[in-house]
Amino acid sequence: MAGMNTAVPRATTRARVGLNGPILTSNLVAGCFLLLVLAFLSWPLAVMGAVYVAGASVFLAAAYAEPSLTRRQEAAAWVVPWLAAVALWAWVAAGIEGGAPWLLNAWFGLVVATPCYLAWQLLALDGMT
Repeated sequence: MAGMNTAVPRATTRARVGLNGPILTSNLVAGCFLLLVLAFLSWPLAVMGAVYVAGASVFLAAAYAEPSLTRRQEAAAWVVPWLAAVALWAWVAAGIEGGAPWLLNAWFGLVVATPCYLAWQLLALDGMT
């Protein structure tokens, strides 16, 4: 047994990345403010929006917790939550009175989600300054 290496190899693990607190907070506060307005119009949409805002806020906070992002990662950090919003609104449109052709639902999702997403992000960015 002489000469045998009994050392246990160290596992190489990636450093655990947390959440960017200011981004998480500003996105949640901005989302809650906009959802409060929506709650007066339609509480089911506000509940769906709350689930979306919570998930997208955590996603954005995790993405921006990275020490440095490439341009592709930066673009994905903005595009992924936006596409999720488009899909959510297209799904809402599909449930309205039997639905419409998928292209019309996608157009509705794009037209409604884009200004909503931009307003949310601009309000969140304003809250960070």
